[in-house]
Amino acid sequence: MKRLEQKPITYRILSIPVTILAIAAVYFLNIPNPMMILIIPVVLFSYLDGYISGSLSGCTAAAYSAYFFFIATSDKAATEKLTTILLAVFTIILLVGKLKSHDKRAASNLKQAHDELVTAKERAEELSRAKSDFLSTMSHEMRTPMNAIMGMTAIGRKAGDIEQKNLALDKIEDASAYLLGVINDVLDMAKIEADKLELVPIDFDFEKMMKNVLTITNFRTDIKKQQLSVKIDSNLPRFMVGDDQRLAQVITNLMDNAVKFTPEGGEIRLDASLLGETDGHCELRFEVTDSGIGISPEQQSNLFQAFGQAESGTSREYGGTGLGLVISKRIVELMGGGISVESELGKGARFIFTVKVRRGEKTELKTSEKSEIANRSFTGRRILLAEDMGINREIFIALLEDFGLVIDCAENGREALEMIKESPDKYDIVFMDVKMPEMDGLEATRRIRALPELQNTSLPIIATTANVFRSDIEECLASGMNDHIGKPYDIDVILDVLCKYLPAEANAPQ
Repeated sequence: MKRLEQKPITYRILSIPVTILAIAAVYFLNIPNPMMILIIPVVLFSYLDGYISGSLSGCTAAAYSAYFFFIATSDKAATEKLTTILLAVFTIILLVGKLKSHDKRAASNLKQAHDELVTAKERAEELSRAKSDFLSTMSHEMRTPMNAIMGMTAIGRKAGDIEQKNLALDKIEDASAYLLGVINDVLDMAKIEADKLELVPIDFDFEKMMKNVLTITNFRTDIKKQQLSVKIDSNLPRFMVGDDQRLAQVITNLMDNAVKFTPEGGEIRLDASLLGETDGHCELRFEVTDSGIGISPEQQSNLFQAFGQAESGTSREYGGTGLGLVISKRIVELMGGGISVESELGKGARFIFTVKVRRGEKTELKTSEKSEIANRSFTGRRILLAEDMGINREIFIALLEDFGLVIDCAENGREALEMIKESPDKYDIVFMDVKMPEMDGLEATRRIRALPELQNTSLPIIATTANVFRSDIEECLASGMNDHIGKPYDIDVILDVLCKYLPAEANAPQ
C-alpha cells in the first residue's frame, strides 16, 4: 500500500488511456451493456489513488466516458443510462475512498502504536538495567560496612588490651553510621516513590544547624587535605521555621559529593545567601562549588533521576547509593525551591538550590534556657519501657544509665498495660514500641487511656518505632500517644522528649 501511494500522478495519467481503451472495446466489440464496463477504470483508479485524488481520477474517467458515450452510441435512452451509471460510479468512488481513508488511518494508528510499544520496551529495558545496576550497587554498599562491623567485632573480641578494643569499636561505629545512611537513603527513596516524603517544620536555629553540617564536612575535608571555605550572608535570619533536618540533609548530601569527587588538595566552597523576604517568608540560596572531576552533559541529564548515577557506573568507582541527589531534589521541591547544576568535565561542579522558610520567633535567650533545661538531672524519675527486643532494651537503658533514671521494662503491650493497672501513679513517662507480640503498642495505648484510674492524669506515652512515615506517626497520635521517636535511638532526641514531658519542678531527687 505504501509503495502505491508514492506515485498517485502516474495512476491519474493512466486512467485516461485505460478509460479510452474501455470505451473503444465497447464500440468496436458491440458489448450489449456498454455502460457497466466504464465502472472498471473508475473503481480501479479510485482505489489505487486514495480518497481525494482517487475521486478526481474517477470524475475524469466518468467525464471521458460520458463524452465518448454520446459520440459512439445511438441508444435513445442514453441520458437515463448515463445518469444511472454515474450515480453508481460516484457511490462506489465514495465508498472505496472511505475504505481507503480508513485503511490509511488504521495503518497510521498501527504504526504509532508500534512505535510507542518499541519506545516503552526500550525504556523498560533501560530501567530494568538501571535497577539491576542499582541493586548490585546497593548490595555492595550494604555488605561492605556489614563486613566491617562483623570483622571488627571479631577483632575486638580477640584484642588483648583496651586500646585495641576501643579502636575496633570506633570502626564499628563508623561502619554502622555509614550503613544507617544507606538504609535511610533507601527508605527516603521508598517514601518518594510512594509520595509519602513530607516535611516537619519546626522553629530552629540556622546557625546551629550549619555548625552541625560543617562539623561533619570539616572532618572529611581534613582527611583528604582539601581546602573548605564558607560564606554565610549576614542578612540571613538566625532563627527560621522549616524542616531543619531535611535542609541539613540536602546540604550534607551536596557537601559529601563535593568531597567525594574532589581529589586531595582540592577546593570546596559553600555559600548561603538571602535572596529576598516578603511578609516574613524568606527565600534562601545555597551554592556548593568544588574543583573536582566535573560532570559531563550526558551525566547531567540523568543526575536527578532515580538510579541514574548507579547506571552511569559512577557509584561503583566512588561509592554511594546514587540516590542522594534524587532525594535532595524532592526535598528542595517540597520546600518551594529548585536545584540545578553547572559543570564541565574535568573542571569541577557547582550545585545551586533554593528553599523557602519563614522567619522564626525564637530568641537567643530562649535557646540558652533550653540548654539549661537539657542539662538538668532526672534522678529518681521512673520510666516504663515497653519493648519486645532484648537488644533494644539494653541499648535504651545503656543510653540513659548516667541520668539517674529508674527504668522498668515490659516485653509486650499486654504486660505494659498490666503493670500500669497495678500501679497507675508509678510511672512518669512511658516509651512504647509499636510492633510487639500479644498486644501491639497502639492497642496497649488505647487501653491505657481508657483506664478509669488514669482519667484525670496526663501520663505521657511516647511511640518508639522504625516506622517513620507521616501516616505511621499520625496513627500513633490517633491511638493516644503524645509523641514519636524513631529507631535507631538517638540520645539527644530522647533527652529532648524527657525535657519536654517531665516538669522541671518534678526533677528533684526522690
